[in-house]
Amino acid sequence: MDGLPISPGEIAGYLGFAIIPSFVFLGYLFFLLDRRDERPSKDDKQMGSKLVVWAFILAGISLVLGGANTLVSFILGGFKGGFGAIKGSLATIVSGGVVAAAFALMFLPRTNNNTQPQTERFAMGVLALGTGLAAVMAFSGLIRALFFGEGWRAMSSALAMLAVYGAAAGFALLRHGSLSGWTAAPPRPQMPQAPPGGYAQGGGYPPQGGGYPPQGGGYPPQGGGYPPQGGGGYPPQGGGGYPPQGGGGYPPQGGYGR
Repeated sequence: MDGLPISPGEIAGYLGFAIIPSFVFLGYLFFLLDRRDERPSKDDKQMGSKLVVWAFILAGISLVLGGANTLVSFILGGFKGGFGAIKGSLATIVSGGVVAAAFALMFLPRTNNNTQPQTERFAMGVLALGTGLAAVMAFSGLIRALFFGEGWRAMSSALAMLAVYGAAAGFALLRHGSLSGWTAAPPRPQMPQAPPGGYAQGGGYPPQGGGYPPQGGGYPPQGGGYPPQGGGGYPPQGGGGYPPQGGGGYPPQGGYGR
């Protein structure tokens, strides 16, 4: 870019681009030194090829992040500095995106990355570390700009870098944790809410049906208390206290003097 200074985001992008060969070298070294019987890469015959593929993917991502940071900084800065910054940032974004997409879509599916994601886990760890450090640098620059009153141009540059690299760091860290077996935190138990009026449900008053005997209780059932008809205190008709007619207390007629 003619006469345009290099932004802190582009510097961070180029530094990440330079660190990528170290990712391949350290990956090979770890693969050679790890002799554990339960190591994930024990039966992985494509470890080296996946390291190379992921190195190119990381290189493309680094270019995309550098261009995105320049573009966001230009927008937050009030579109100052000429539209040459937009052309340069778009060129960086497009070139990095093409590189990352080409290796992710053309070469990565040919490997056993889905069943043996050890290399991807390493790559996401490197990406999370690099972008996280860049976000920390941007946060420090933002606080410095606020304390020293360096103006909106400096603050917008630091804010753009913090937003771009902070988002990338969060995504890479979550992906790295997912591949490492992170689990979601259990939900916190909710406290029971008090009912309106401050009384607990069912307290203070007896439940319905309490305090009074149920229907049919307290009074004898029908038919109780009095003897049933036809039995008990009165003899049945035709028997009992009165003798039958024609017999008993009076002699029959014609009983005198005969």
